[in-house]
Amino acid sequence: MAGARARDSLRRSVGALTVTALLGAAVAFSAGLTWSSSAAPSARSSAGAVPSLAHSQSTLIRPIPSPARTILPTPRTSPTPMPPGEAVGAPGIAITTRPESDGSFLVSEVITLPAPTTEAVLRPPSIGDAGTRFKQLLPTAMQVEVSAGGQALAVPNGSVRSEVMLRWDSPTQQLRLRYRLTQVSVASQPAKAGRTVAALGSLLDRMPADLPVKVVVTGRTVLSLTCPQLPLARLSCGAGAAPKFWTLRSIPFDRSQVLVQYDRPARP
Repeated sequence: MAGARARDSLRRSVGALTVTALLGAAVAFSAGLTWSSSAAPSARSSAGAVPSLAHSQSTLIRPIPSPARTILPTPRTSPTPMPPGEAVGAPGIAITTRPESDGSFLVSEVITLPAPTTEAVLRPPSIGDAGTRFKQLLPTAMQVEVSAGGQALAVPNGSVRSEVMLRWDSPTQQLRLRYRLTQVSVASQPAKAGRTVAALGSLLDRMPADLPVKVVVTGRTVLSLTCPQLPLARLSCGAGAAPKFWTLRSIPFDRSQVLVQYDRPARP
């Protein structure tokens, strides 16, 4: 009897568990259906929102037309390229010279102008303030050769006795001068026979006062190089020894006169 009751109780427990499991499955299935049905409209809503968002972004990034403006071309300062090895450096004048037996000087000037231009003015150096005897001289440049940016220029009669204006076609900063400078030397007094002093300066005119100038004087008989227009402390501006002297520092164009003391070379 007791065994029958135990079996009956076991059947009821198993039945209860089975019912509980079935009810749980039904609830889960019903919840799944509810989530799927609620999620589908949401997905459809998101999908429908994409075109709207794209349209909104398209509206935001559409470029706004800027006011019309005129762009001017950059001016060309040098229509023709410089030849190799003629790169423009800092503005300045480099003078190289040497004395000849007749008292003249052979001079070479390499000039970098402050800005490209199509003209320059030449004139004999002013040396009257170098001393009383220099005032009696009439400096003259002979056998003058000039090139501007590599283009050879003709100098009337090949000489510069007074102001000469030169013009050329293409703007350039590079000038080269070669010439023989006469009437710039006087005998040094008191000194031995043949001892001479010459006053020199650039052939170029109308340059900025602070344009730097460097001078090199060559020759076995050269004795000294001084800058009489500089302050007393810088009067002895030359360095070196025969056969080459040079200015220790660049000197400003408006005070670039130099005095060269030398023994006049013997005639060949």
